[in-house]
Amino acid sequence: MSAPRKDDAEAVHVGLARPPLAGGRARIPAVAMVAVLLAAGVLVAHVASPRPPRIRLQPIALASEASPVGSQSSSWYCPGAPGPGGPTVGMHLDLVNAGARDVRATIVVVDARGRSAVSRVVVPAHAQIGETPGRLVSGAWVAARVNVAGGGVTASELVDAGGRQSVAPCASERSATWYFASGSTAQGSSLRVALFNPSTDLAVVDLSFVTTSGITSPQPFQGLVIDPGAVLAVTVGRYVQHRSAVATVVSARSGTVVAGELQLYGPGGAAGVAIRLGSPAPSPVWDVPCAEDAVGGTSELAVFNPSSQTEQVKVDVRLASGPVAPFTQVVGPHSVWNLETGDALRIPAGVVYAMRVRTTGPGVVVARIGAGTPGSQTSQWADAIVVPSVATSTSLRWVVPAVRQPPGAQRAPLSVAVDNPGRRAVRVTLSWFSAPGVRRVRHVRVAGGSFSQLDGGPGPLVVAADAPVAVVGQSPLPGAGGAGVGLGVPAVAQA
Repeated sequence: MSAPRKDDAEAVHVGLARPPLAGGRARIPAVAMVAVLLAAGVLVAHVASPRPPRIRLQPIALASEASPVGSQSSSWYCPGAPGPGGPTVGMHLDLVNAGARDVRATIVVVDARGRSAVSRVVVPAHAQIGETPGRLVSGAWVAARVNVAGGGVTASELVDAGGRQSVAPCASERSATWYFASGSTAQGSSLRVALFNPSTDLAVVDLSFVTTSGITSPQPFQGLVIDPGAVLAVTVGRYVQHRSAVATVVSARSGTVVAGELQLYGPGGAAGVAIRLGSPAPSPVWDVPCAEDAVGGTSELAVFNPSSQTEQVKVDVRLASGPVAPFTQVVGPHSVWNLETGDALRIPAGVVYAMRVRTTGPGVVVARIGAGTPGSQTSQWADAIVVPSVATSTSLRWVVPAVRQPPGAQRAPLSVAVDNPGRRAVRVTLSWFSAPGVRRVRHVRVAGGSFSQLDGGPGPLVVAADAPVAVVGQSPLPGAGGAGVGLGVPAVAQA
């Protein structure tokens, strides 16, 4: 890895890449054929697919991306977590405005019983605000839709179980399919799947699960009806019991939804808690910008192949000192490869590293799970941060929210891991506001095939690059024995 250096040259300007349009001559045969068919009175029937297409706003495997600052409106969908009437888990919603103007937002909170409430807020420029959905609706499970009168705003969820916290981005789109690479219904753990339908159309959803015993589709989880604007949370362990590794597939027969998971390790999350947003599609390339295996702990990378064809999977691992021998595996259809990185001698414990997962077929879904030494660091669950490919990704800009701190606690500074999986050096600009109106900027270069850990302010932070990079923020958690949580939300730069 090349050490980052200060660079005071001109600022980075990031734009959206647009695919070239086909030439006019290429359209002449198609136009002529249409004219012939119309002249002959031929009626061409179009048979609609029984599954509606997902509403795609960004690269195929990304479910969260902030719209450009100049957008007239944008929306976020948060599948939620237990409310005050549920287990001992609290949910908090954070909104970050990366733009230079105040933005109005409307938060619509619903619970599993169909009750709803509305909160109208103003998100100040270059600032972050929070809301507790359970303050508005006290159901056993609450979800939220955030309607923003503008762009540049990101939304994320935080859950807290007795001081153990986990964060996940909300979704900026709906989809007919969602995938989760891992989960656990082992004794002492609880896994719940939340299905949120923020649209005005009825949704009918099927759930299936992949374990070491194969695929199972419990009848009670088939044909689940989610009314418009409603949320439904199901407990997986009622029908998929005592499984330490469970991958989940959410498939809508009609309509589109947003799917999330809540994982509790130990009763009420006493050993750890994790909230995750699903992936709407597999990807042939995944990047994990920052990982570390705790000394004496356990960690693994779950690689889920939800397709009907075999995948050749390669996992490249890069330490600060350089790459190590890659891991390879043939992953069969509808199966999961659990790569135990904590037991791999080529990856030293307590050392930060980055990973890139590549496949030869349609793609896989990836998640990383790690637990610290018993009695010290809490269990952790993290989605991989994805850059599908340099050719299709628009993840040149990232927003890193600050992690909520207890009342009266001083907000800890954020560090940011920036992974450059490409071959050429990337120029990165890290910016934050140390005080109202006081903008701090740091310019660095990250060499090709390397990663850097950069220190910033207390957040929120904005990271911009002149080529696609994977970014995750890291913030220490109070009472977690040194453990931390990370989150990075990609954002579209203003065209």
